[in-house]
Amino acid sequence: MAGLDHRSAPLPVREAFAFTQSRKEEFYAALHSRAGLLGAVLVATCNRTELYLSLPEGAGADPFALLCAGAGVPAAAYRPYARGAAGDEVFRHLAFTACGMESQILGEDQIIAQVKDAVALARACGAADSVLEVLFRTAVTAAKRVKTDIRFPRQGASVATRALELLQPFGARRVLVIGNGEVGRLVANQLLEQDCAVTMTLRSYRHGAVPVPAGAQSVDYQRRYEVMPDYDAVVSATSSPHCTIEADALAGLAALPRVMIDLAVPRDIDPQVAARWGVTLYNMDTLTQSAPQSARAALLPQVQAVVDRYAADLAHWDEYRRLAM
Repeated sequence: MAGLDHRSAPLPVREAFAFTQSRKEEFYAALHSRAGLLGAVLVATCNRTELYLSLPEGAGADPFALLCAGAGVPAAAYRPYARGAAGDEVFRHLAFTACGMESQILGEDQIIAQVKDAVALARACGAADSVLEVLFRTAVTAAKRVKTDIRFPRQGASVATRALELLQPFGARRVLVIGNGEVGRLVANQLLEQDCAVTMTLRSYRHGAVPVPAGAQSVDYQRRYEVMPDYDAVVSATSSPHCTIEADALAGLAALPRVMIDLAVPRDIDPQVAARWGVTLYNMDTLTQSAPQSARAALLPQVQAVVDRYAADLAHWDEYRRLAM
């Protein structure tokens, strides 16, 4: 496997490796046509973009070069940010990733589902072979065991929870949430639990197609600037490749929210919003500062012990598979 993550690459670099759903499907189609690849799975989250490959015995490949080709960027320019692993270390890395040990928010809750979704899409695109299927299934099982048996710090266990923590000092009670995907709805639900007044944007062509959390209001996405002066805070969490809030578009508004939180990669909110208008702006890197190494180090022996057991199971499966070939 090879890729980059929050430890090796800052947010502007990770943005270059953001894949939309359609782009992932196109990438799998391109990989499928390459000789010498048995299988591929792309894991793309806000924290990381990684390509996992299954190859014939003795074959070689450059997964980072393939990943860069899929992202449409020159491999030479981004090679300094690359991280990689091969053989047994791939499983250990994936298991640690799936349980949140490699996340900006230590032990984050969403990553297991993201890893499962990654292999599910690869399967649907005909890209995941049996080796990668078992690799990912075993890593997810190991991660679930880790989260069951080991107590992680619970404060800010998701980006939604962390966003809520950052809003509290501003006394934000009226919040506009741009984006009605999984993260947007999670943020809205947590705000509603705190008795905040929440409005979510909906695209005009999707009104009624996506349920809005009970208690939340909705407004057409096209009216987001018009209604913005009515809110204390804005949280944007879309999968759009374009900004949802442009700095120039805020000129002339009667008032602006005091704080904006951008939960998207690539970023939804123009970084110039903070510089030009004095709004406090958080993005994925400033929102989720890396967990202290001391916290991770304290958990490491326990997590390693669980992962080692599942690594042994995977090794036994691979041994039987090779004998049967």
